Amino acid sequence: MPLVNHDIDFAKMITRLLGDLHRKPKRIAWLKAALKGLENIHAKFLSFTNEKLEELKYNGQTFAMEQMLQHYFGAGIYITNNLGSFDSATIGDGDDWTHTIGDGDDFDGGIGEDFAVTDYDFTVHVPSGITFVESEMEAFIRKYKLFGTTFNIVIF
Repeated sequence: MPLVNHDIDFAKMITRLLGDLHRKPKRIAWLKAALKGLENIHAKFLSFTNEKLEELKYNGQTFAMEQMLQHYFGAGIYITNNLGSFDSATIGDGDDWTHTIGDGDDFDGGIGEDFAVTDYDFTVHVPSGITFVESEMEAFIRKYKLFGTTFNIVIF
């Protein structure tokens, strides 16, 4: 889940922040050179964040639950942790956002319409070749899952 909307176009930012009188090629080149270090740090931040978001898909419960489900119901069952989609979370003004917090003038930002929140915390994927009673599997999962987490079962 790359963080596309968290990317910064430093060249565009420099030209937008400079006034018309200050947009000289020499000044723009100097500012690009001055911000090169920040641009490198930002690239490392994006890489680190994407790596950590990938790691969030797995945890100790996922591995233990998968192993128990495979032992009791059959091989091939796997679990995926569902994360909300932060790709479309935007902060801006005017037409950039659709929902606001506050009463108009005191807040200048929002979350885009495409922000997705998942309905379930994790999904159990069961191969279609496994014969099982879904209510038994649901009871088994409820017995061992963390309190307050939600799940769904998908047969593939």
